[in-house]
Amino acid sequence: MLRLFILLVAFLFVGYTLMGKGFAYWGIAPLYIAELVLLLGLLVAFVNPSILRRVFTWPIALVLPFVFWSLLQTLPYLGQYGFNTLRDAALWGYALVAILIYGTILKNHAVFFMLIRYYRYFALAFPLVVMPGIFIDLLNVPLPNVPGSTIPVVALKFGDTGVHLAGAVVFVLLGLVLNWRTIVLHAPVWLLSATAVFGFTASANRGGALSFLLAVGVALATIFPKINGRVVGMAVGFVLSLVVFALISLTVLSSTQLVGSRPVSVEQITTNLLSIVLQAENDAGNVNANRRWRLMWWEKIIGYTVYGPYFWTGKGYGINLATVDGFQVDKEQSLRSPHNSHMTVLARSGVPGLVMWFAMLLGWAWVVLRARYHAARNGDYLWSKLFVWLFCYWLAFVVNASFDVFLEGPMGGVPFWLLMGLGFAAAVVYANPYSRSFLGQALGREAPRARQPYAPQ
Repeated sequence: MLRLFILLVAFLFVGYTLMGKGFAYWGIAPLYIAELVLLLGLLVAFVNPSILRRVFTWPIALVLPFVFWSLLQTLPYLGQYGFNTLRDAALWGYALVAILIYGTILKNHAVFFMLIRYYRYFALAFPLVVMPGIFIDLLNVPLPNVPGSTIPVVALKFGDTGVHLAGAVVFVLLGLVLNWRTIVLHAPVWLLSATAVFGFTASANRGGALSFLLAVGVALATIFPKINGRVVGMAVGFVLSLVVFALISLTVLSSTQLVGSRPVSVEQITTNLLSIVLQAENDAGNVNANRRWRLMWWEKIIGYTVYGPYFWTGKGYGINLATVDGFQVDKEQSLRSPHNSHMTVLARSGVPGLVMWFAMLLGWAWVVLRARYHAARNGDYLWSKLFVWLFCYWLAFVVNASFDVFLEGPMGGVPFWLLMGLGFAAAVVYANPYSRSFLGQALGREAPRARQPYAPQ
């Protein structure tokens, strides 16, 4: 049953990254596929109580204050708003993914290496297999809806795709995937695919573009003193591939955009990135209007929390923030939260909730970077690179969450909390000298061993 749970978690990750919102609607409300897998995870935990006991151990305990405080801001509104309360509580509720993954890995360290082995194949395949979903959105190809909903079976968001592309590119860039011969044989196709995905996503979404560039930039900074042919080749190939997009003038007609349409070009990518801090001179795709709309809403949230009556508790989970704050964009009132997950935490959990949220995020970063420091000092370079990958992937999540309704739903929430649990567990696994020796095998660098990694009970 434990192995089935891990396989289903991996299946969730792949489904959300390749199908987006369409995959999230598999099931029957309120038990969609993520909730069903979490119920199985709880069953596994109750059968193996040692999994739950590890919730209160360092470092996963960093998650608990934020979860407990958010629960206090959720329960009072459950009777009034019903299902909408549970829907909004997904922002903190999917922390259960991190807790279950952490406890499961600590019970059996082999689970960690199993997930890493799965991801190494995903990193090579992602730029290729996500391309059809992107073109479906670009060309507005009609698709059947998920049974019982109005959501197409494939409904990607460009910002989400940029985050997962960052994870895949950093994993390959650090040399963690497969071996040199395989990289040489597949790199040209993989590189062109990755560049094309970046060009389309960055033209449509500034958050996805920035998250990708920052994650890759941090990864490059860690290996800059050891620049080699692989890095130079990938960089040159990436730049040359981008030149192609300077000649393209397609139009992105994406349902994920609030206003306007945006051309796919290097100029549009530059406009999107500059609009983060400056008013764009060329307002293709109405990036200036979008930017003003967000800033006005964020300013209002700060006004009624930091300087207002909702300082301690926020407005809670269940109320439609877009409607009550006066920033709703459609008659169906489909928008519920500001395009910034950190602002959502502030608006719904108050200033104490935001402090606990950032304490949890900074605590995770400290745990992972500290483990990376020790790995590098000990000469465990594969582990050092793995911790860099974890941090860069996490950074992409956090950055994109600053520009989109990202962590509030399962499409971003489940992968994010999975990464959180994986990062905490990685530090503990590395602390075990025997278990840490199996990373090379998981990454395809060593022949399989007869014995299995140490599995504490």
